[in-house]
Amino acid sequence: MPLHIECPQCGETDDLVGDRGVEGIGITCGACGARFLRDRQLRCATCAGTDLVLRPQVLTQFSRGTQLSVVGWTETHCCTSCDAEALLRSERANAPLPAEYRPRAVRPQSRT
Repeated sequence: MPLHIECPQCGETDDLVGDRGVEGIGITCGACGARFLRDRQLRCATCAGTDLVLRPQVLTQFSRGTQLSVVGWTETHCCTSCDAEALLRSERANAPLPAEYRPRAVRPQSRT
């Protein structure tokens, strides 16, 4: 799951370097020189919320021509507010998330 990390001093998101330490992963900003600890809590990529749940999702591939086969399962993070509709459908059907669904908790989508 991608993390959005930005310098709390200047807002820089690209020129950041991390190193492991006793207290966690320290980030140094190349733009302003500020040093801070990386937030360990997972956040939704769309709304930055922390209420995430793991839900199974199928992995598929075409095995013979146009025949689509389930080849495995994975656990994916979903946001209870941004992915609420997909979570509700999945839970009501007692089924995994469809292979083509991209959770908003993992990949931000614009709210236009």
